[in-house]
Formats: sequence, C-alpha cells, structure tokens
Amino acid sequence: MPLVKKRLSIAAGATSDQVLAGTTYEYVDPGTRLVVASVVDTAGTASAHITMDFTVNNAEFSKNASVSALVTGEPFGWNGNYAMNDMVTQGAVRNRPVITFTNGTAATRTVDVAVFIGG
Repeated sequence: MPLVKKRLSIAAGATSDQVLAGTTYEYVDPGTRLVVASVVDTAGTASAHITMDFTVNNAEFSKNASVSALVTGEPFGWNGNYAMNDMVTQGAVRNRPVITFTNGTAATRTVDVAVFIGG
C-alpha cells in the first residue's frame, strides 16, 4: 500500500497546504482506497484545537474534524486509533482528494499525517 506521510508545522490560526499536492497521488483512480490518519503533538498542553477537512471531488468526508492528541506508547498508523477516514473513491474519472488542517490555537502546532493509498 503506497504511503504519503508528512510532518506539518502549522502556525496559530493558519491552515496547511493541501497534503497530497505535488505528489504522485494528488489524483487517484476510481476504486482507490484512502485511509487518512493524523495526530497532533500538544507540546505539554491538555488539548490542541486542530481540525481536518477532507474532500474528494467536492464530496465532503470530514469538516472541522478534531485531530486526536498524541498518546505516549500509542503506535501511529492506518489501523490504529489515529485513523480518521477510510473510504474508497467512487468518481468515474480521476478523483482529487484534498486534505487540509487548521490550527485554532494561539501557538504553532505539529501535525503528523499519513495517507495510505490502496487499490
């Protein structure tokens, strides 16, 4: 299963660039499974208000979905507690998944995101 994995530093009040932009997987074929996992490093705070938006061809799969805080000892992967979406593209032509994160806090936050792409 191909993987796109990134560590994003998102300034206070900012929204990240599109996670898959400029990668081989910016557009995917019909019937492609996408699993999106993400976690935020809260840097010692109790919680961090980071949200994720995920669309494919203008169909919304997540809107302002809260990203979980990193838990010590909890493995980060596609089949664990950090998976936020697991879907299969349905468009008859090339599909464009768009994934962005917004930092609603007053400090810069680090988000780890992994997008697993399957056939």
